[in-house]
Amino acid sequence: MCSFVANCSLLFCAVYYGVIPFGKLKLVRKTKFDVHFEICRRLVAELSCLGNKELQPLIDSFSNSIDQISVWVANNKFPAPKSVIGTGLEQGVNELPMFFEEMEPSLRATAFQTYYSVLNAIVPDYQEKLSNRVQRIIKRGKIKSESEFYLLRNRLDQIEGSGVNEEFLVSAILGGYEAEA
Repeated sequence: MCSFVANCSLLFCAVYYGVIPFGKLKLVRKTKFDVHFEICRRLVAELSCLGNKELQPLIDSFSNSIDQISVWVANNKFPAPKSVIGTGLEQGVNELPMFFEEMEPSLRATAFQTYYSVLNAIVPDYQEKLSNRVQRIIKRGKIKSESEFYLLRNRLDQIEGSGVNEEFLVSAILGGYEAEA
């Protein structure tokens, strides 16, 4: 935190004293890879703090992936485009709650609380964005990409058996996509 404040102070001074013209200052937008890599790293750290043996296989799996990706980042050598890796990380983040479903109720509640706390700390409107994407796909009535397929698949897993109209629409759209594939 202190280095962040120091960097911001240096940047402010450089702009204030004209070393960096304000119009030349560009903020770098985080990519899907950056955001989801950060979420995964924080989730591993926060879920590890819960100290539960039931979560350990999940934490180990995520931790191994994060360690490997950290090596790629450090070496700036990726086996696939960062956008593809980012999509995989996004899918992992979105599917993580499915692993919580089978847990003992008090642990499940704590795991969900930790999950949403991390998401909201990094992307405050993450769930709202996901919901909006799902609604756009439903309104369109057609899946355009594999990531949209997995997004709807996750949504169907959440609402399956509820009997709501959305369940039937999502199921039909998924069926149409699978028939075309």
